[in-house]
Amino acid sequence: MAVRSGGFLIGEDGTVGRSSGSNPSGAVETNVAVWAPALPTAFEKARDATIFTRLGTRHSHKELEAALEATPDIDQTFCLSVNHVILVFSASHDEHTMQCRKVLQMLQDRSMRADINDCVFDSAKSTGAGIRLEPIGDHKAYLVINEGVPGR
Repeated sequence: MAVRSGGFLIGEDGTVGRSSGSNPSGAVETNVAVWAPALPTAFEKARDATIFTRLGTRHSHKELEAALEATPDIDQTFCLSVNHVILVFSASHDEHTMQCRKVLQMLQDRSMRADINDCVFDSAKSTGAGIRLEPIGDHKAYLVINEGVPGR
């Protein structure tokens, strides 16, 4: 069930949309999501990460969420999704390389495609990968803003 708040809808999956009477589902997708990871360490790992990769895809948020949920060795301790993008975050380069490979393998196994023009690899900050992470509440959730590939 979606929650309405001041002209916005927050879906069960954390996506934020604008209320729209012309849209049958009642929401227009925005570039913002609320990410409240179920695993307690995920928030800290995202906060303490030193390397970020943006993997833009040609698939909807719902398709990505389904693929992520169906892949047991990929969890919220090293990635999140907003719109059509997966953000991979890590504390070390070796760990990051392994985690990016897992996500790319997941996409390939499901005949899904990355959009190379919407990818940013090995950024020192999430904003360098075009994703802004704003802590909200008691540091148990992030407002995730997909700003797009920097410089475009």
